[in-house]
Amino acid sequence: MDLMGANGLIGFDYTFRRPDGLNDDTWGDPRSAFLRVRANSIEGGTSEILRNILGEQVLGLPGEPRVDKDLPWAKVPRN
Repeated sequence: MDLMGANGLIGFDYTFRRPDGLNDDTWGDPRSAFLRVRANSIEGGTSEILRNILGEQVLGLPGEPRVDKDLPWAKVPRN
């Protein structure tokens, strides 16, 4: 983005374009790739959640205490 200068800020419309096939180059536009990388970290789950999953399931560390673990979803207290 720094190399593109002001051109990195113009001419990009944020329109989602579905690839035609599996081999399409979805990272062809560096502006789109820059924004997708930020969104992927949010969509895939935060780093903290992924660390908890790795710690509990891979390393066998104890999970965080949960008082609602045995409750049905409808009975979980909410704010």
